[in-house]
Amino acid sequence: MTRIASLLVLLVALMLPSIAVQAPAQQKTLVVTGYGGRWSEVMKKALIEPFEKQHGVKIELVTGITTEWVAKLMAGGPDNPPFDVVMGNEPPFPIPRERGFFEPRNLALAPNIKNVYDKALIGDTSVAIFWSRIGIAYRTDAVTKKPTSWKDLWDEAYVGRRGTYVIGNTLGINFLFLTSKIYGKDFFDVDAGIAAIKRMQPKLVDFTGTIEKYLESKEVVIAVLHDGSTYDLQKRGIPLDWAAPSEGVPILDQVIQVTKGSKNKELAWKLVDAYLSPEVQTAFATELFFSPTNKTVKLPPEVARKIISGPADVDKLVLFDWAKVARQRPQWTERWNKELR
Repeated sequence: MTRIASLLVLLVALMLPSIAVQAPAQQKTLVVTGYGGRWSEVMKKALIEPFEKQHGVKIELVTGITTEWVAKLMAGGPDNPPFDVVMGNEPPFPIPRERGFFEPRNLALAPNIKNVYDKALIGDTSVAIFWSRIGIAYRTDAVTKKPTSWKDLWDEAYVGRRGTYVIGNTLGINFLFLTSKIYGKDFFDVDAGIAAIKRMQPKLVDFTGTIEKYLESKEVVIAVLHDGSTYDLQKRGIPLDWAAPSEGVPILDQVIQVTKGSKNKELAWKLVDAYLSPEVQTAFATELFFSPTNKTVKLPPEVARKIISGPADVDKLVLFDWAKVARQRPQWTERWNKELR
């Protein structure tokens, strides 16, 4: 080998470490849960795309339902979660929360948590990012008098044309509790509630999407539904309106938390913060009529009057102890299936 060739080999060898250092770092992926359909459309536009651009991260959205995500979370164990951020309805979350699957809230990385209503804080790990009120949806071209009470669902005029959900659905179990109080001793007198729903003989479905289709096709004219879905259908030209029964309205809450075993905790909390930002909260409110839990959000009047807006509305919300419910739910489900399946 000539002297010049030897020098070139030495020069290349010296340069290799610097070349390796300059190689681009592998892009991080943040795995988060979310719903399909209209939710994912708004989520991608208002949250995912801006967040990916700002932080140079890829967000993998896993769509489905909360019970599926919790089952996968429990199967993986707290140190090996399949998700970095888990968002969904509250009822299935108490068990993984009690077993240490979630990180304590991090206000340093998610300062918008300081701006939510107290009712939106769950334990020391979780926060509700949106609320919807569960009430009565009805077709204005078939129901002549606006409902004012949950008891209106039992009106003989709606035999064969009213709908609600099975107990496995979050709206369904909330409706059972309200019915139990109205026709029994308290919210958890489920024998009285089941008996009343059996007398009502509604069309029973598993998903809100099915009730929406029934209302759209006029297969039912009155049903249990949350305000957001009702007003979204109304916006698309379906002759529907929504009523808040006088006995109270329970909530369908969308709750978020960061998993304890996440390898991307800092980015995960920043995503939670983005969800709670006025911009994202406003987008979900104006597009899907989900009520913001960030009390600093200012909504257009035509949106604000349709959803939960302000402390007075928040004070009226009916919240249940889902940790207590989780311990009794199997027995209640058994009774439900015996009477209504």
